[in-house]
Amino acid sequence: MNNLRIVPLGGGAGTVTANMWLYEYGRDGLIVDCGIGFPEDKVSDDVLIPDISYLIGRSVKLHGVILTHGHDDHIAALPYLLPRLGQVPVFASRLTACLAQDKLSEFDINQKITVIKDTDRLNLGPFTVEPIHVTHSVPNTFHLAITTPLGKIYHGADFKFDITPLDNRPPDFKKIVRLAERGVLCLLSDCLRSERPGFTPSETTLTSALEREVRRCPGRLIFTTMSSQIHRIQQAIDIASEHGRKVSFIGRSMEKNALISRRLGYLYFSQKQIIDKKKIKAVPDHKLCLIVAGSQGQETSSLTRYTSGSHKLLKLKPNDSVVYSTDIIPGNEQLVYKVVDELSRQGVRVAYEDTDDDLHVSGHASAGELQLLMQLVAPQLLYPIGGSFRHMRAYANLAAALGWRQEQIILPAAKQVVEFYPDRRYRLAEVLGLKYQYVQTQPGQKKTAV
Repeated sequence: MNNLRIVPLGGGAGTVTANMWLYEYGRDGLIVDCGIGFPEDKVSDDVLIPDISYLIGRSVKLHGVILTHGHDDHIAALPYLLPRLGQVPVFASRLTACLAQDKLSEFDINQKITVIKDTDRLNLGPFTVEPIHVTHSVPNTFHLAITTPLGKIYHGADFKFDITPLDNRPPDFKKIVRLAERGVLCLLSDCLRSERPGFTPSETTLTSALEREVRRCPGRLIFTTMSSQIHRIQQAIDIASEHGRKVSFIGRSMEKNALISRRLGYLYFSQKQIIDKKKIKAVPDHKLCLIVAGSQGQETSSLTRYTSGSHKLLKLKPNDSVVYSTDIIPGNEQLVYKVVDELSRQGVRVAYEDTDDDLHVSGHASAGELQLLMQLVAPQLLYPIGGSFRHMRAYANLAAALGWRQEQIILPAAKQVVEFYPDRRYRLAEVLGLKYQYVQTQPGQKKTAV
């Protein structure tokens, strides 16, 4: 009988971004996620693409690519790598599929992504996959129960347990328990906030902080967050409208994601609430809320160009207030603080996580939620993913506090394969010599696969 191998083509132990996992059984394979990463010494808009040379060398027959949610570090490498993967089907939730499809269209890739629901059951070669609805900072997020010939794997990518989400769709705890009833061999779990005690606050707790920022602002409110933070954007729209402010979306990713999310019913606003970005000069400053892309300090983003004075439509004014409602992605600190410093130098009031720590809540589970998922799934083995090594170690301590033994907690080295045997034992297998590929994403650049 074949062994089951979990291969970190991207992401993997000690890595937060560039998520791409291969489930390999014999010569059959299933990929979960296909995301970009960010260089640690990031000083430009360059990104990292997972290395799939392992796949090419082993002639693995791929039965599908499944995307867990719509963040770039889980979907944005797809246009670069899909042409090299062959005619492999791609599956995702409705919103995730549309966001990924939009990225494929930028490369003139016509392959259709198959939309799946959390009630579906996919039979893909020797793998059976059942999506589970969970909450995160982007709607329509899935965990995956993957049944393999050697047992069930619970793939728990980015999540938190928000029981009062803005869309009134809390995590599907009943399905988690039901799918775990027959036993789970291994739980792969997000561990990024394993050092934080308790439970991550709900998105709804941000309302009072955003209300405060609107009241503080004498002129234009420049609101920035990640363009996939759909619930956060909804809150900004609602609060701005309550205070009589028109909303305008500025920045390609923000404009496109807002339109996609509204069309699919994940974002709600009327045309009366919105003003075209080309007409904002006709509206008094104190009646404007501009939702602007560029929260990560990207060189070519609208927020960075606004700060430098090079944006064609959005010029800096002394009474502007810039509000960051997002975490800084590891590796982007230098770029973000460069923008904040320049805004401060020019006398613009800036609110961000170092000045107001209530402007953002994480989309990742804290210690309490991580332990709750362990108990709900009750796996034989635990494998922390999506965090640095310090987060993996903290996760192991949380598991030990609940009674898991050290030998039940899988802590691989970077780029190391984990291999499961038919008798339910595992071993830490070879460390792969994978190397991320740098991709430049400058404006006007022709976009091609790598």
